[in-house]
Amino acid sequence: MIDITLTDFVDFVSKAGTPKLTVVKNVKKHHLDEYDPQTDFYRAIRKGIVDMHRLGKPKDALDDLLFGLTDKKKQTAYPELVTGYKKFLGKKNYVWFAPPKHRWEHAGLAISVNPEVGLEFDGVRHVVKLYFKAPKLGKIQMDIVTHLMTSFLPKPQSKVTSFDMLDIRHAKLIPGNPTDPSLTALLEGEAASFAQIYKSL
Repeated sequence: MIDITLTDFVDFVSKAGTPKLTVVKNVKKHHLDEYDPQTDFYRAIRKGIVDMHRLGKPKDALDDLLFGLTDKKKQTAYPELVTGYKKFLGKKNYVWFAPPKHRWEHAGLAISVNPEVGLEFDGVRHVVKLYFKAPKLGKIQMDIVTHLMTSFLPKPQSKVTSFDMLDIRHAKLIPGNPTDPSLTALLEGEAASFAQIYKSL
């Protein structure tokens, strides 16, 4: 079984032609090199957001993530991300819950469907996948992520649940709308293509 991240799969699906090959090559290289936390650019802020909620800390605790940054790219990106996430929280009266996760498998490929944040507010449970990157969140990316979440993540029958993406830099929560069930067939085809290319390299 080939394990890849949801981000890598979305990158693969959203590209056409030889850029798809580049995505697979990069994933295989990372597998050969093994995971190194130092190469995960957003790991610290992702973990900081989850820990803040899990431990019941105020949103200003995120400011601690900005102390001691030596990476110049992080010095530029992290303040914007912290500001954006704090703006999103605003004055919401929310309750944290551990978001559901799922390992979607097809044709020898396993994809981690792993939203980072679970917040209940205004009577709705929001299961949220965080989007950290600077480029604008595209519709195809949104459709793939929310389709996998709505189709395969468990949800309680007694609660209204929304599977969303949060564009952190713009503090914009984008609700996941119902997607075409046939999208699963497309994603299965993409998964099979990824696995075939991976094995051929």
